[in-house]
Amino acid sequence: MSKLLRSVLAAWAGVAAYSFYEPLRFRLVSHRVPVRWRGPALDVLHLADTHLAPSDRKLQSFLRSLPDRLDKMPDLVVATGDMIEGSEGIDPLLEAIASIQSRYGHFYVLGSHDYYEPAGPSFTKYFSGERPKKQPPRAESARLERGLQEAGWVPLTNKTETIGIQGRRVRLTGVDDPYLRRHDVSHISRSSSDELALGLVHAPDVVSEWALNGFDVVFAGHTHGGQVRIPLLGALVTNSSLPTALAAGLNRVGDTWLHVSPGLGTGRYTPIRLLTPPEATLLRLAPAALG
Repeated sequence: MSKLLRSVLAAWAGVAAYSFYEPLRFRLVSHRVPVRWRGPALDVLHLADTHLAPSDRKLQSFLRSLPDRLDKMPDLVVATGDMIEGSEGIDPLLEAIASIQSRYGHFYVLGSHDYYEPAGPSFTKYFSGERPKKQPPRAESARLERGLQEAGWVPLTNKTETIGIQGRRVRLTGVDDPYLRRHDVSHISRSSSDELALGLVHAPDVVSEWALNGFDVVFAGHTHGGQVRIPLLGALVTNSSLPTALAAGLNRVGDTWLHVSPGLGTGRYTPIRLLTPPEATLLRLAPAALG
């Protein structure tokens, strides 16, 4: 074996080893998001794709540590699905997020892993975009939702809620998981009395529905930021219909901000990440000039 070949193999071995370590490099990332409204700046904590299983001790510890990592209590907390990786993750999840408080509410939508137990890997679907033809056993979604709602979380499953923040009306509209084709977009609209409009969805494929209706920010997950990113190329796939350039982070879709979280977990059968560390995201919605 030549020296060059040995060096190449050693480099690949190092990359492979690191890809199993990076899923444990949890971080809290902050972004400033200018939005067109006259209210106060709002801190929104976005959690996505925790894929929590009982064995994920470090992730549970990170979630419990979030209140101490934040400078102050967030105004809103939103979760955009794939919270569990199997029904046995429900109780550890509920315990881990119990201390995460907010001023004006916790809101959530579910993802495919909240509806179904983990299935074996299907690597071709990430490149083809095809949905699985055979569905795995159902997860205990009702128990998950019951626990969330007893803790004060508000579901936005194909529905809209409005809240008041310092006398100003804020609309929050969510849809069920487009990846499973459970979504209904007929209620996505914005009235003249809404001073701020936010959208929640698991798979971000239908972000255009909010953009066409003048929403300010849409929160999504599902992609894991591509999960594996290549230097200079970025994410190779999104496991959705979105371009790979929108696989993670803040991007404009028309006049709407789309935040696709890289998520905090991985699937049971793909426990790797490369150049897309797991993160919880704090988005500060800062009032911008109104035209």
